[in-house]
Amino acid sequence: MSMHENHGGDLIVFSLPLSDPRCNNDSCRAFEVAHKESQAAVSYYWQYEYGHWTTWLYLAIIFLFMLLFIFQSWHDRHPRLLSNPQTSAFNRTVAIWRTFSYRRYRGHVADRLGLPSFGLQLLFLTAIIFAAVASFAVRPYYRERRGYGSPPLGVRAGLMAIALTPIIVALSGKVNIITLLTGIGYEKLNVIHRWVAWICFGLSVVHTIPFIVAPLKEGGLAVLHEQFYSKGAFEYTGVPPLAMLFFLSVFSIPYVRARIYECFVHSHILAAVAYLGLMFWHTGNLEDSWVYLWATLAIWLATLLVRVFYKNSILSIRRNWFEGFSANAKSIPGDMIRLEVFVPKTLTWNPGQHCFLRIPSLSLLDNHPFTIASSSTAAGESGKFEGGNLMVFLIRPHKGFTMRLSRYSHANVDVSFGLFVDGPYGGLPRRIENAFDSVILVAGGGGITASVSWLEQLVRRMKSHTVAVRKIKLAWAVRKNAHLLWVEEELKNVLDLAPKESLSLDFYVTDENEASLRAEKQEAHSEDAKYATCNAQDASTPRTVDLPEIATITM
Repeated sequence: MSMHENHGGDLIVFSLPLSDPRCNNDSCRAFEVAHKESQAAVSYYWQYEYGHWTTWLYLAIIFLFMLLFIFQSWHDRHPRLLSNPQTSAFNRTVAIWRTFSYRRYRGHVADRLGLPSFGLQLLFLTAIIFAAVASFAVRPYYRERRGYGSPPLGVRAGLMAIALTPIIVALSGKVNIITLLTGIGYEKLNVIHRWVAWICFGLSVVHTIPFIVAPLKEGGLAVLHEQFYSKGAFEYTGVPPLAMLFFLSVFSIPYVRARIYECFVHSHILAAVAYLGLMFWHTGNLEDSWVYLWATLAIWLATLLVRVFYKNSILSIRRNWFEGFSANAKSIPGDMIRLEVFVPKTLTWNPGQHCFLRIPSLSLLDNHPFTIASSSTAAGESGKFEGGNLMVFLIRPHKGFTMRLSRYSHANVDVSFGLFVDGPYGGLPRRIENAFDSVILVAGGGGITASVSWLEQLVRRMKSHTVAVRKIKLAWAVRKNAHLLWVEEELKNVLDLAPKESLSLDFYVTDENEASLRAEKQEAHSEDAKYATCNAQDASTPRTVDLPEIATITM
């Protein structure tokens, strides 16, 4: 009898009209028909294509930059002497594009937000337009009932956000597959990493809102509460990764990051790992959602293994584990530390690159980046270190690690200590010494580190006639006269090696006068400096040293 009653009840539900509250699943014929019509109009499974399209868009952009890198590498493979002084139409077009693309907004707000150059903004605008069109072009955004399926707008926005996850991680690493393909240094890719993460967060918000609005439209807060806390609800599992993504994005804003840098360094990777784990939980292996996450994990592990076992001297497969390099630090005039690190010949670098340094005797956990202020070709000629390379770093004490290093250098004069090197990283992808006949280096204050390494390498190659460069000009602005002594030794060597009439050095001192200069030079015992000085008192007047008359000053 009970079976007959149940069968009769099923027949009743099956034949109910859609307006009846009991007609709320596919056992009701009217609901089933409406459900199929809703899916036919906007298929749930078709939404996964939006994730595929997002992946293809970013891969296409990477491919274009890879083609450009291949062309430049082929073009610069040999020194190219410019026989025609006239600028070609192509080079003029490139110059106009660079004039636009390298510019950026300046000001209090722009600097705090870290707004990128106009060229990058154009790239981000393209990505944002794609995300917006893909999200909002197809209607309806919602289904008539939540039971017909998830809101299409929320599904496709979420899938595009997931598709961006491996791209974001690929852009973040210091050992970077995108750098390998395009030649773009990780420090530049890191800017793209931050802004693509904001696009991902925006898509995640667009993904979240429909899942809140749909139950509210259907039955108010009660239905939302029931849906949110139902077993396996995506609404519930989606909150933690969204909060984690918000944390990662906000703490990456340059203004925020600079003020809590130590906290940022130690928390960012942990938060990213937590976010990836929460995304596995949230997506529940629906269709190909985990493919993006497994790809993210594979990219992260690959870059981590290369950095730990190849780039980092602590566990490098190229030398004995936990065997650090010998180094010494000394204070030099102008509140600067000169750190010299003696490394094997196998460790080479390009001008403008930097390394992360860890000094266990000062701090076992601190690992900070510093630009190399020497070229790897200079070590054998320096007479200081036979059989290896000499890395030179100029470090200005601030607080924390650099202040501890400053105190150590004052208390331990001519005392060697061990450190670990992670790197080198960064630098320019192009061989500019083969592509141009003139090079202008511009530096301000401690920024001379990158310029002096370029200066050393270019002059040495000019002497051997293996580059296209024929003239070099260095313009260096400093606040105090004593700062000119930071690279006194390097400038002496460069002046001795440079071919005749090939080098011009312009020094701009913004804050000193002739009397203070004489006092500082006597204090530093540097009367034998090979470059001269004058009493220029403002930054608009350069001190120029033109070879071969290195003792004369032209104003």
